[in-house]
Amino acid sequence: MDIQQLRCFVAVAEELHFGRAADRLHLTASPLSRRIRELERELGEELFVRGYHQVTLTRCGRELLEPAADVVRRFDALGARRPDRTARSTREIGAAPLLTPTIVDLVLGTFKQLYPDIELPITLERSAVLMEMLCARELDLAVVHLPVTDPGLRGLELARYRYAVATRSDDDELASRPRVRLADLIEREMLLPSSKLQPLAMKNLRDFLVRAGIRHLNELPHADSIHLAARVIRTRSITLVVADPDNPSTRSFAGPGFALVPLDEPDLHFAAGVAWRADDESADPILAHVMETLRTGRGATLLVV
Repeated sequence: MDIQQLRCFVAVAEELHFGRAADRLHLTASPLSRRIRELERELGEELFVRGYHQVTLTRCGRELLEPAADVVRRFDALGARRPDRTARSTREIGAAPLLTPTIVDLVLGTFKQLYPDIELPITLERSAVLMEMLCARELDLAVVHLPVTDPGLRGLELARYRYAVATRSDDDELASRPRVRLADLIEREMLLPSSKLQPLAMKNLRDFLVRAGIRHLNELPHADSIHLAARVIRTRSITLVVADPDNPSTRSFAGPGFALVPLDEPDLHFAAGVAWRADDESADPILAHVMETLRTGRGATLLVV
């Protein structure tokens, strides 16, 4: 049992609605429900009777509510009384493993240059999960796919990349072109990785492609770039990759069987950067200093390809 499980339980118990509780905690419904289930498994009792439009507390839930709310209040009061957050010797960092290492290195390097004694444990997770962890105060900072839309978070763009079309090199007429437009791809099946990677960024990409007239979009149930590359080779489908040879996903298409053709669409790009909680900029001078250094030192964008 941990404080985040209790915080989630109290929110649902007070709201009697999973959606409103998730909004209150700046979470999506899935991690909120998961934490409640974890707590119920630990207690060996169900805490809620879940109806289609209604949630009510079980006897166990009613008995737990008051002591759980008291624990959450006491825990939050400890944080409010903390005189100086700079006394912490660590900052918890999250990073999306499919981002180009240069971006993560920039953030870690800036931290180490300014505060060499601060330890920086790293959690590797997809961007959507990292933002949920930020909202739950399990991380101090995350290097993620952008955009950031949660009102409790702030984001800073550090890198912006163009796309390339990945296709077979031996028998695809696209492979010999110096560049292509989306209008050239209307009749082709285009594979996309799972939107779970970063739901909003992937939705924006899909919407852009649909507006451009792409008719045959096939979203895979995962974000495995090796599997994606195998599908391109075997089915003559195409996919979009970040036009950066150092990107981990793009490396899966580096073999001689593939061609990466630049996509000539100036308004379509992939953005990455850092996200953090808005209230931490005033509460944590160290974090605020790092963010300001990244802003002013890089002019908000590290790289455009």
